[in-house]
This record gives sequence, C-alpha cells and structure tokens, in this order.
Amino acid sequence: MRKFAGKLFLASALAVSSLTAASAADLTPEPMAVPVPAPVPVPDYGGSWYLKGYVGITNQQADNFSNDVIKANAAAFTIVNHEFDSSPLIGGGIGYRHSDRFRFDLTGEYRSKASFTGLDFFTGCALGSGTCTNEYHGFKSETLLLANAYVDLGTFRGITPYVGAGIGVVNLNFDDVKDVNQIAGAIHWAGDNDEWNFAWAIHAGLAYNVSDSLTLDMGYRYVNLGDAVSGRFTNFDPSVTSPGPLTVEDIDSHDLLVGLRWNLDHGSCCQAAQAVYTPPVYRPFK
Repeated sequence: MRKFAGKLFLASALAVSSLTAASAADLTPEPMAVPVPAPVPVPDYGGSWYLKGYVGITNQQADNFSNDVIKANAAAFTIVNHEFDSSPLIGGGIGYRHSDRFRFDLTGEYRSKASFTGLDFFTGCALGSGTCTNEYHGFKSETLLLANAYVDLGTFRGITPYVGAGIGVVNLNFDDVKDVNQIAGAIHWAGDNDEWNFAWAIHAGLAYNVSDSLTLDMGYRYVNLGDAVSGRFTNFDPSVTSPGPLTVEDIDSHDLLVGLRWNLDHGSCCQAAQAVYTPPVYRPFK
C-alpha cells in the first residue's frame, strides 16, 4: 500500500509540474513588432528641355541724336526732343531647365517698326530771325537674338517669381528717314540702313504652372540695343549740301512680355514630391 501511494504522489507531482510549465509558456509575450518608416519620395531634379513663345510691346528711348553737321557746330545746335512710339514684338526660343532654380534659353524675336521723331534748332541761320529748325522722322525695327540665364526664386501659391540676364546681338534697321527744315524749305531723304550691335538685357517676371507641361510667363525686360544709323541724306536739288547719316544714340527699351513655355519632357523635371501614403512596414523585435 505504501509503495502504491508513493507512486501516486510521484505521478501527481509530475503532472502539476507539467501544467505549471505549460502555463508559464502561455504567459510569455511574443516578440514585439517595430514599425519601419516607409521610404521618403525624392523630387526629380533632372534637367528638361522646353520651348517658349511670347508677344509683347516695346517702350523705347534714346540718349541723343546727331550727324556730322551737328557735331561740327555743336555750340549752335540745341536738341529739343527725340522719341520713339511703342511697337509690338513677337519671339520664341528653346530652353533647358537645369534644376528647380536655374534655367537657360536662346531666343529670337522681331520687333516691328517704331516711329522716330526728333527736333533741333540752331542759330546762325541766314533766313528770318537767324534761327532754324530741323525735324527728323523715320522708322526703326530690329531682330534681337539673346542667350539668357534665369534664377527661379521659389514657388508661392503656385506663382514663381524669377530674375535673369541675357547677352546677344541685334540688327537695327533705320529707314524712311527724312530731315525737314521748314524755315529754309529744305527736305533731305536718307536711304535705308541696318547695323549689327551688341545687346544685353535684364529680366524679371512671374510664372504660373497651368499644368505639368505648360507654364504661363509674364515678364518685364530692360534691353540695351546700341545705336541706329540712317543712310546718307540726299536732296532733289543737287546744289544743296545734305548732312551725313543721322545716328540715334544708345537706344534702350522697357519691354512688357507675356508668353507660354512648353515642357518637352512632360513635367518630369523639378516637380515637388507628391505625398503618397504607404502602410507601415513591421519587423520583429528581438
């Protein structure tokens, strides 16, 4: 009987020990899962090409005008005024956006005819009061070629302000120029003439992204065009001595421009990264 009781006690102890171990195993926590941040999207700042087209209006002015007679008798001449009318322009070009900040383009434009008027008076005239006048009339147009660089200053509420500068060449055509001395009754005509000059420009403006591939561009530009020179003057009366070519000096213009830029890479360059939700990734904690 004692032997049986001992075996029964031993079996009971083993059973209790097994249950305790199983319960302890059930209470052991599983390894914790730690969230791993999803990859952050990176903006694409690769380069892209674009085309541009624009129209605008010129607001031109000149520093002075002269010819050989005025220069030889400077003390006797007084320049009263000289001015150009505004004229339309149209242009286009191709550009390359290097990054979200920097872009470059080459542009060519035609600036249509602007009327020029000038007036001087001079003393020592043999007629009347001894003072005569010269009235000058003509038309100037030009073809302007520029290489430009721009800095975009950041985008605010969809609008990107920018500044830039350019250098290039301009072909100025000065035609239908006449010099009228009403008091003396003399009229001189000059033949057409064109000159190639160095040109430079400063830009400022605002751009608005209509879509990924289309940008509206509204800008101001200061451009220096150099001198316009007429042909040599002639008179129907061969006994009348005509002055040399008229030079309108140091012409510049304050242009207002509006145009469009077409991104040839369909908006792949320099777009801000889009926020995309990605479910958290978990890995076991050990």
